[in-house]
Amino acid sequence: MSNELLVATVGLIGSLCGSVIGVVGSAKVLTYRVTQLEEKLKKQCENCSVMDGRVDKIEARQDVMEEKIKVANHRIENLEKKG
Repeated sequence: MSNELLVATVGLIGSLCGSVIGVVGSAKVLTYRVTQLEEKLKKQCENCSVMDGRVDKIEARQDVMEEKIKVANHRIENLEKKG
């Protein structure tokens, strides 16, 4: 085997190994970052469900207060008509 062929073969093997190592390393980093983003998203979704429950309670209380205001306004109108 000639020296040029040996150098070319070693260069090819080195290039292939470097490429494979780079791709595998990049895939590991990408997988890690996607996992971290999924965890953040999961936490935000949990917070959203808690907030949705609180908003529902506030809306229910608001409906009750609006109904009480309507009744009070109706009573005031009746008193004004009688007076």
